[in-house]
Amino acid sequence: MTMHEITPKQVRALLLLLVVVPFIPMVLMMRFIAEARKDESEAARARAVSGYQRTLASAKSSLEKHIASRTAPMTPEEVRAFYRGLFEREVELSVVDAAGRIVGGPTLSAAKLIAETPLDPIGKEWNLRLYLVDESALRAAVREQFRVYGWTAFVLSLAIFAIAAAAALTVNQQLKLHELKNTSLATVAHELRTPLATMRMLVDTLREGRYRDAAQLREYLELITAENLRLSRLTDHFLTHSRLERGAQTFVFAPVAPRDVVEQTVAAMKSKLEAPGVAWSLEIVDPLPDLTADREALVTVLINLLENALKYTGEEKRLALRVFAEVGRVVFAVRDNGIGLADAERKQIFEPFYQVDQKLSRAQEGCGLGLSIVREIVAAHRGRAS
Repeated sequence: MTMHEITPKQVRALLLLLVVVPFIPMVLMMRFIAEARKDESEAARARAVSGYQRTLASAKSSLEKHIASRTAPMTPEEVRAFYRGLFEREVELSVVDAAGRIVGGPTLSAAKLIAETPLDPIGKEWNLRLYLVDESALRAAVREQFRVYGWTAFVLSLAIFAIAAAAALTVNQQLKLHELKNTSLATVAHELRTPLATMRMLVDTLREGRYRDAAQLREYLELITAENLRLSRLTDHFLTHSRLERGAQTFVFAPVAPRDVVEQTVAAMKSKLEAPGVAWSLEIVDPLPDLTADREALVTVLINLLENALKYTGEEKRLALRVFAEVGRVVFAVRDNGIGLADAERKQIFEPFYQVDQKLSRAQEGCGLGLSIVREIVAAHRGRAS
């Protein structure tokens, strides 16, 4: 199944899955760390005990030499003192006789007993018992080890969430693209069908001779011409947008005076700007620096802005174009008395096919590409549209 065949409901389910799935390895990882911490504690204790036992084994020869240098037998407390010097303070020692009675050292819990060895060189049936009374050093070692485990788990968690977030973002973009394609196809079909239907109706009327006189014939022909121009503008917008999106649009940059761009735009828009109900003003604040730009592309930008202003104003239209220099840039500012935009809409109006009124039955014609083309052309000239 390809992405365009997946329904929005399925995509949303996939998004939810991408949010939930990362928690599964997180839970498993935390469980593993908890179990590993217990195992590491036991392993650290086993390593410590093994070390103590090696110390006991290696101390026998030293004890024999010590006994040989003495004239009197060693007492249990002296034996304990000899071994006491071999171990850190976390270990306590006791000397017991053959019956297990303590003959030297304190009485401690059997739970803390970690090793017991016979004191062969002493010549008596005594055993030395080792007790682990302070495990803070072991716990510190385990904490240090698990600090490494914790950072590793943290980095892995971030990586898992980053991958999931990237996947979710990609899927979400695909969903938006899917919805945009559906919307844009419906918009394009609607916008193309309207002038075609009008022209077909007018042509059928003329072909059947259903007109009163030459004046009405001329009126019908002018309507056909207007619809043809409308259709041409739509197809030009589609083609221009397609070329810009694919990076196939070629711009010819050359020195151009901003006044020349404005004059060419006004000449192209003359009939619309001088139409009844339109109040139009132009202000050019000299001096203006020349631009290095594609003149025809800038004319397209201004035409699209002015047509958009005309489209979204009422019966009494007031338009103004002001051109001025600001911080080394030339600003083309279009103002109108239109219905205005909410902040959320202001951020979206430059997106392809976006229209404030999303209904196919909307009052204004257009496919939502005019301002998108403006943004792409301005960006190609290293400018900003807002």
